[in-house]
Amino acid sequence: MRLVALTCPVLLAGAALAQPPAPPAGLANWSFDEITLQNGAKFQGLLLAEGPDGFRFRHVSRPPGRPTITLTDNFTRAEVSERKRMDSLELVSKDWPGKPGAARRYESEYFFLESTGSEELTRRSAVRLEQVYTAFARFLPPAVKDARPTRIMLATDRDEYKALLGPVGEALLLNPAVYDRANNQVLCGHDLRELGTRLQTARIHHSQELARLDKYEGEVRKLYQPPELNRYLGAVRAERNRVFAGDRENGARFDRATAAVFAVLYHEAFHAYATTFVYPPLPPEAVKAGKGPGELPRWLNEGLAQVFETSVVEAGELRADTPDKERLARVKDGLKGKGGTALVPLGDLLTTNRDAFLASHADQKAAANRAYLSSWALAYYLTFGKRVIGTEAFRKYLVAVNTGGDPRQAFTALVGKDAAAFEKDWHAYLLKLNPDGTLAK
Repeated sequence: MRLVALTCPVLLAGAALAQPPAPPAGLANWSFDEITLQNGAKFQGLLLAEGPDGFRFRHVSRPPGRPTITLTDNFTRAEVSERKRMDSLELVSKDWPGKPGAARRYESEYFFLESTGSEELTRRSAVRLEQVYTAFARFLPPAVKDARPTRIMLATDRDEYKALLGPVGEALLLNPAVYDRANNQVLCGHDLRELGTRLQTARIHHSQELARLDKYEGEVRKLYQPPELNRYLGAVRAERNRVFAGDRENGARFDRATAAVFAVLYHEAFHAYATTFVYPPLPPEAVKAGKGPGELPRWLNEGLAQVFETSVVEAGELRADTPDKERLARVKDGLKGKGGTALVPLGDLLTTNRDAFLASHADQKAAANRAYLSSWALAYYLTFGKRVIGTEAFRKYLVAVNTGGDPRQAFTALVGKDAAAFEKDWHAYLLKLNPDGTLAK
């Protein structure tokens, strides 16, 4: 893959305000863009676009205990005295198994990322993980006090990954990522070393180019007056546009090159988050004693993990509410009898166990795929159609199924309808669901 010799798009940026509000959970080390105007006013948020005439900026206000508020605005270059962009997240050197000091570590409230990739690759990976963990926390707020952050280890070649998998079984080598529940860690591996090197080279070149242009602009402003000055500034704007175009191209190439591995990483990270921070497994006695609702049923854990694995980044924000197009098409074809995958009947799906999602032999693969697809479809509907995930009724549902209650009866209480009526509404919703998450009329 060829990379333009320019670096990543603005995903996060420079120093925070002098006295910013306390960051929300999961964003302890998250740095936002900051714009300072000529009048001294400062705005913190996300730089959406930078062009020859100015900046398109999204203000982000995250007061503790209150909803996030965003507002998009435009600033001309004449209004802006300073802009700060992300050069790095806080990374520290870390030992890697068999390679002292070979890794970089990023620490967040929910996870620790350790990677043998370049600074730029590690930074981009940390940003993506921060985004998806923020989405996790939005839909399923953390409930376990003093939970230990998950360790995420990102190997950048096959041999490194194979060595990581040794203690948990090399048979998993074909999976790009694995959740090791016993040790609260996610192991991930992909051939990313060359990509990381190119990204690092591009970032350095990008910084040098912008610094050169800033210096040149300052010099010509001292030497010339309009209209002659305008000719020089036009050349500067053209060069900056070339840099920004390279930013966007490199960002798109990074996303394409890592899409598959990040999808699996998001999937396993959700399992880790749900198990560690929200719904840890508890014996029935502990659930009855009010120590927690217990864990998610297997079908829902797998369904929600699939919902988040296909999350997309738009304008620097991660969106999980857009359904996966390929899964949605298969579901619709199945419901219409056009050769797609038929969904597992609701009553059967609610009682599926771990074995339903395993495929040890070829003849089990179709059944496992059907279980996964059905779990995704139901989890998506409950999350975005019914909005019941994380509610008090949902907590009662978990308590019921984790203390020996009938899963079907508990589900009926959760949704307020018998299985037949709910299943009819669920299928109708899926047939109306558009690829952008809206419903057809």
